[in-house]
Amino acid sequence: MIVMEIHQTYYLVKMKEALSMKQRNNTYYSLRAFARDIGIHPATLSQIINGKRNLPKRDCEKVLSKLNLTPKEKNLFVESLRKKNNLTIQKEDDDNRFLLDESFFKIISEWEHFAVLELFNIPSFQKSKEDIAQRLDLNLNRVDVVISNLTLASLISIDKSGQFYKIHSDVKTTDNIKSQALRDSHKETMLMGIQKIDEIQMELRDFSSVTLALDPQKLNEAKQIIKEFRKKMSSLSTQDNPQEVYQLAIQFFPLTKTELKETRDLQ
Repeated sequence: MIVMEIHQTYYLVKMKEALSMKQRNNTYYSLRAFARDIGIHPATLSQIINGKRNLPKRDCEKVLSKLNLTPKEKNLFVESLRKKNNLTIQKEDDDNRFLLDESFFKIISEWEHFAVLELFNIPSFQKSKEDIAQRLDLNLNRVDVVISNLTLASLISIDKSGQFYKIHSDVKTTDNIKSQALRDSHKETMLMGIQKIDEIQMELRDFSSVTLALDPQKLNEAKQIIKEFRKKMSSLSTQDNPQEVYQLAIQFFPLTKTELKETRDLQ
């Protein structure tokens, strides 16, 4: 029997995650606003989020009605509240798989996860939540959620002093697979690009494009060229003295109407 311990109760993970996603979409969204939206007193919510008290059982259904959770997530949410000490929850087999799948989906679809992993390549990175928050311009609650997902997926570990360590040197997704997580990731990257055009000065970014006529039979060759270019760019992170984390986004798609029926399904 496989048993896994999660050193935060599931309900707390989901509440922090809900708050972080609200703040992700609106930097002015406050804990007080979240308390209003889920119907809990702000002082009580603050203590819950900071791990100083448990979610009162009387508020469980009220909170669940405000969170967009699947039936499986709701069951885990309620079960975690029933645990005697609310310090850990133990999951077996199917639940383990669900929790891992959930964390992997978020790691692939939300940019902060790979950005944190890439920070480990910067020598001056302090490997602390505070340093992650400062470097990536995130609030600490969002950092907690990202760290929780990376830890659950066994991509990083945390020592007794609270410092993080990267377990795998390189993490990649496979090519040309159908995945909603990858679709979400691509959409998010494109939206970030639109935002960065106005936010980042020209000397620190490069946006360029080329329009060309191409035989569709050469598409696989074009993909291979792009793949080799990505590998060459990735090699730069192992050279010299990296100081910042960059996002490279390459967009290559037909402008003319194509007869390839499965184009929309390929990432």
